[in-house]
Amino acid sequence: MPRLTEKDHDRERPRAADLLAARETPLLGMALLLAALFALAAPGFTNAVNLAAIGRDVAVIGMLGVGLTLVVLTGGIDLSCASVLALSASVMALLMERTGGMLLPVAACLCTAALLGAGNALLVTRLAVPPIVATLATLGLYRMQAMKMVTLISPLPPGFSRLGAGWAAFSVFLLVLTAAALALARTPWGRHLYAAGGNPEALRLSGVGLARTVGWAYVASALCAGAAAVVASATLNSVQGNMFPGYELDAVAAVVLGGTAITGGRGGVLGTAIGAAIMAILRNGLIVAGLDVYWYQAIIGAAILVTGGLDALLPRLRSRTEGAR
Repeated sequence: MPRLTEKDHDRERPRAADLLAARETPLLGMALLLAALFALAAPGFTNAVNLAAIGRDVAVIGMLGVGLTLVVLTGGIDLSCASVLALSASVMALLMERTGGMLLPVAACLCTAALLGAGNALLVTRLAVPPIVATLATLGLYRMQAMKMVTLISPLPPGFSRLGAGWAAFSVFLLVLTAAALALARTPWGRHLYAAGGNPEALRLSGVGLARTVGWAYVASALCAGAAAVVASATLNSVQGNMFPGYELDAVAAVVLGGTAITGGRGGVLGTAIGAAIMAILRNGLIVAGLDVYWYQAIIGAAILVTGGLDALLPRLRSRTEGAR
């Protein structure tokens, strides 16, 4: 039986140097340019309090986006990530209210997120529900349950809010980002994720369980949302059942802006992290500069359209160039 070799995986997973040259460097330049423009237009943009606020926003969007990247690499989608955040945060807040502790509620938050991700995995891999349908359904179901469980719990236990301080929140995000990047680059499961989206038939023929690979991607995505729930709750020092509505779209935008192919098989979490930074800088900068924040959605939408168009166009141009040779 044929097996996937390292060379086969490398066809699906671009080399780190190629990724950096082709995608992350221009994105990083765009983020720095945006930051410089807002620093010139609004002096308050660079003060420590505002930079910490940007760090917190990057942390939440980034963790949702990193988890979503793992799913998108397989050719799937997870629209329920923000609802997973809300429901797992609601479980954590209720336990905090009843026990006054922090360690057990945080562990329960992550366990709840993993179970919700397993529910998504079951729908997609065992019941063969299309990912967009399955996670759109759980988006509503999980959010409804969160809103039934918790209206508002505030404040949370003393000391918990320290985790939501700008640099502390950003540090948690860096840990999640590093773990995901290492998993993609250094583990068989990471290589299998690329193959699941780029060449699923080869993955099947190699004897690797496609359903298992994809299923764990949904669990990992939900765990990232659970980590985001802890940071977001600490940032607000409160939990609401309807917290962070629409952030699943911000996560999708960060993934697409970061260069991960929405059809799967190509991309990475570093690009997603920079995409999240671009979105956080843009949203914060528009507010601090006193500009119409509604431009945020228009600019992000245009950027996604351009990025998605280039992602579809460049492979065609490359194949035509190689054919001409």
